[in-house]
Amino acid sequence: MSSHSELKTSQDVHLRAKQIKSLIRSLKQKIKKIEREGEVAPANCHIIRYQVNGKGTIYWYYKLQAAESIFPMATNNDKKTKYKYLGRAGSSAHIDAVEKLTRRNLIDELERVIQSLTESYLDIYIGTETE
Repeated sequence: MSSHSELKTSQDVHLRAKQIKSLIRSLKQKIKKIEREGEVAPANCHIIRYQVNGKGTIYWYYKLQAAESIFPMATNNDKKTKYKYLGRAGSSAHIDAVEKLTRRNLIDELERVIQSLTESYLDIYIGTETE
């Protein structure tokens, strides 16, 4: 009787592992689809809103900020800066950056889920070795 329960447990383990692998493949396909939709913002970037005071009026502008200096400087393409000027709200550069950043954030989240599922996949087999 124990061989029947061992077989059932083994089949259950393989079924769960197969489901996880299938889900990982599906999520990787979603990442590829997002990448085909358009350019993706570099990792570790976000959009900053800042104000400029001018002759009694406050103006709001936007820039893309990276963790490291990766953008070419406007005055010298050989040098890099952490910032990329986007202009005012709704400008083409601003909207483009929002779209790129949205794709980056979706991909980052899917990659976190894939990492978690990969750990779960390993847990299935590690857990069966101790049982």
